[in-house]
Amino acid sequence: MTVRGVEIERRGPVGWIIINDYQATVEAAASDPDSVGVHEGVGQALDELRWDSSVRVVVLTGRNDGEFYRFSRRTHWDDPVHRGRLDPNKHFGPGAPQPQGTARRPDAHELLMLIEKPVVARVNGDAIGFGQSLLWGCDIVIARDDARIAWGHTGLGEIVDSDGEERGYPWAQTPPYGLAAILSMPPAKTKEYMMLSKVMTGKELADLGVFNYAVPADELDGVVDRIVGELLRRPPRVLARIKAVCNKHVRNQVNLTEDLGLAYGILDFWEHAAAGAWEEDGD
Repeated sequence: MTVRGVEIERRGPVGWIIINDYQATVEAAASDPDSVGVHEGVGQALDELRWDSSVRVVVLTGRNDGEFYRFSRRTHWDDPVHRGRLDPNKHFGPGAPQPQGTARRPDAHELLMLIEKPVVARVNGDAIGFGQSLLWGCDIVIARDDARIAWGHTGLGEIVDSDGEERGYPWAQTPPYGLAAILSMPPAKTKEYMMLSKVMTGKELADLGVFNYAVPADELDGVVDRIVGELLRRPPRVLARIKAVCNKHVRNQVNLTEDLGLAYGILDFWEHAAAGAWEEDGD
């Protein structure tokens, strides 16, 4: 059975995109050449639901309570096999396998801007790393008030999640996702959040006006159901047009920054490679 980092459930007119445990997915996928990881899986799910006329609203959430999406544990990167996945020499250096044809991999961040249907983020726990970046492209964000939220790329493997475990790889990287350009915080707060991978709770982000709602865990589903129900009462074409109008500047901002962030992020890994980060005894 193909390992999948993301699964789709259709619940009447609502399409649910459910993110599985990232580290478990990565480790299971090591022996599955046909696996679909979280990064590409979210994009594929959004693309599929975008063209499904029976779906009017999309909900994005995590499989397990307490975890929307989390980087792998810090100890995961002590294994040379997993550490080697980030070595650019293995993907682009001499002797690296040459890609055959053109792989179709819808970009999750781009599709969050383009999909005409409202996307509601049900943040049922910690969002650390890539999954956190998806939140900035969702239309309405409803989070547990105790969820721990962090960009992760500059956390040096020291981000502590709600279970007291350290998360993230021990190398710093420029965030490669263009949605960083639209973080709705004051500039100084944004730079602290990104430069230091500052951990903030769902409540703190709601108080800043970044999230729509932050509620206790036992109230999360009630608020999500209420918002989804209110969206379903509105004409879908009107919602689509409102979203297009609101996202006009978002798309412009992302287009201005995404390529630069990606290029810098790759450069960071080349520099880490030159410093020996991916050698057997790398630290």
